[in-house]
Amino acid sequence: MEIQVLAARITELERAFHDLTRTVPGLSVVIVGHVSADDTLVHPVAGFEVRLQQTPDGPGVSLYVSVNYGELRSWRAANGNAARERFNVNLSDEFVWGDSVFETADELAQDLLGYMQFNYDAAAEL
Repeated sequence: MEIQVLAARITELERAFHDLTRTVPGLSVVIVGHVSADDTLVHPVAGFEVRLQQTPDGPGVSLYVSVNYGELRSWRAANGNAARERFNVNLSDEFVWGDSVFETADELAQDLLGYMQFNYDAAAEL
């Protein structure tokens, strides 16, 4: 599949997360790499990271996303051990995360945010 198509798909998901940062405290999005010919598009392999953390030294969750895989990392505090979970991702024709298929990037972002919040709450309780 053409890199521009893949870049458009991952950019759509990144923008869905970016929209959520306006209403979710502690949520931020960092683009790891852009397409060299068009810096408005997220590079499909480099991807982006979503982070949910209320305080700099407190518990947190980060989600790395590329067109091929995703990785969730959670930690209790800045100096604590991190737990990692890796997912299969396919953004070429549909928005596929693990065994789940979503019709839109917004639906996938909402579902992943819920999973991030669940993991954040679990890390905060430990």
